[in-house]
Amino acid sequence: MMVLCARALELVDKLNATGSTEDLAKFSDHAKVADYATVSVAALGNAGIITGNGNGIDPLGKTTRAEAAVIIFRIFNLLQ
Repeated sequence: MMVLCARALELVDKLNATGSTEDLAKFSDHAKVADYATVSVAALGNAGIITGNGNGIDPLGKTTRAEAAVIIFRIFNLLQ
């Protein structure tokens, strides 16, 4: 879901898709982020769209309805 959101925001020039593993270091489970998703996840984190839960982002977990609602709300605010 994070990669999908980041790429959609890139298409409308609302997200600077730059980032690296160093940007993800604040999350305890950053090593579980797939290589193809690193830039997208870092960009969303840098933009404040994802903040993690506790000190991780659970990249292998399923997004809950509540988490999806928060992400959509933050994207909506970014687009305003």
